[in-house]
Amino acid sequence: MGWGKFATFIGDLLFSVAALALLFRFFLRANALDLRFYILWGSVLGLFLYMRVLSRATLWLFFKLYLLIENLVWLILEGLKIPVKGIILLMRPPYAFLRWFSLLVFRIVETLLAEPVWRVRKKILSLWDRLFPPRTNG
Repeated sequence: MGWGKFATFIGDLLFSVAALALLFRFFLRANALDLRFYILWGSVLGLFLYMRVLSRATLWLFFKLYLLIENLVWLILEGLKIPVKGIILLMRPPYAFLRWFSLLVFRIVETLLAEPVWRVRKKILSLWDRLFPPRTNG
């Protein structure tokens, strides 16, 4: 018996105790502190009828209600996406122009600075080689 089954058992037990205490309190209040056999019999019969007759219909109804709520939430989320899609559609041309312009500036700067950067790199490497010549084992 794993922790999941144990936790489920404890949860069911606590729920049953709380429901029994609540039911007992209502019975005592409704019958002026007189607990009668027909009250217990009616409770057991009601539970049995619910489990045999109404349980499936109630579960079906709850699942349909869940699907309705899920569809409504999806509809609301899709409705909230409409303004975002509109902003994306409006911002697409300026973004495309800025992207094109920045790429153009990058290529121009790259063309203008590539040769001087390579020359400086070559000079630095040759200076490094003169200052720190490779060691020879010998």
